Amino acid sequence: MRRLAALALLALPAGCGGGEESAPVETTEVLMAKSYTFEPRRIAISAGETVTWTNDDNFTHTVQVDGREDHRVEQDESVSIAFDRPGTYHYVCTLHRQDMEGEVIVR
Repeated sequence: MRRLAALALLALPAGCGGGEESAPVETTEVLMAKSYTFEPRRIAISAGETVTWTNDDNFTHTVQVDGREDHRVEQDESVSIAFDRPGTYHYVCTLHRQDMEGEVIVR
């Protein structure tokens, strides 16, 4: 019985998500969901593709990529940004920095 409990405790941190980064999702669509989140937070695309962020929340949000132009996105609106060069780009909602940030990985 003790062995089973110890194994369960060892498995617990792996299932909680902890501080580990999740694998990027292959998509060009990001939802600004209710509860101040980007879904998915980390995405992967090919160079030349365009990512569209859509605001499905009740509040206004923004999308700012690597400190460039800040795009205001009202409820039920969207903004699209093209990524021509490979690299990792950080994006954030400048109105809710503490909760809303993510990455676009361009291959």
